[in-house]
Amino acid sequence: MMTYQAKDLEMLLTCKTIADNFAANIQELRKADKNWTDEYLVSMLNRVDRAFNYYLGLEANREIEQVRNKLNNIQTQALRAVAFLKTRIEVIYALDEKRKNQVLDKLGFHKYLQAIQEKDTDVLLELLSKIKDNLSEDIKNDLIKSQGDKNFIERIYQFANKLNKANRSQNSLMATKKAIAEDAREVYNNLLLDILDISEKATEFYQDSPEKIKLFDYSFIAQNKFVSSDS
Repeated sequence: MMTYQAKDLEMLLTCKTIADNFAANIQELRKADKNWTDEYLVSMLNRVDRAFNYYLGLEANREIEQVRNKLNNIQTQALRAVAFLKTRIEVIYALDEKRKNQVLDKLGFHKYLQAIQEKDTDVLLELLSKIKDNLSEDIKNDLIKSQGDKNFIERIYQFANKLNKANRSQNSLMATKKAIAEDAREVYNNLLLDILDISEKATEFYQDSPEKIKLFDYSFIAQNKFVSSDS
């Protein structure tokens, strides 16, 4: 089943082909419509490019990809830190099984560890928050043996803020992209109407030239995407 985005892409590919053919034959086609000035041509080509680059989400996707990469990077670092903390607890309390399980449970490892291994950002945030809230002074005293250990604990605290900020940025961009997709419907429709107008007038202008008609026949081009004046 073809999705709306796939239909939009098919329509834009057809519009772009007709717009390119329009540009290649503009000197002749001005006889069909005096309003087809250089300014009109540039505006039409820009609208097609804008539809591809923006409304199909290419620019939005690039921005989302950058934010997602940043989120994944922070998440990977946080997961490593959490795994190291768990290992450190297991080593520190190796001779006291009961205390070890108490600490692991208090810090949320028993509840959240399996879920965060599946890279669930929300669950990882919950675990980091649990660690931050429940890493009491007595546990810190057991874990911190050097300045390096102290710095490590501080980084654990910071990961929660960094991850939360990156996660909010991604969610905000996804919401914006959804709004763009809804707004794009009017842009698609207006562009299509203008292209169909060009198609109708150009096919009439070239009624005695079957090869030229193919360059502006919307239905034909939709089935043959690479029909152009250079073919």
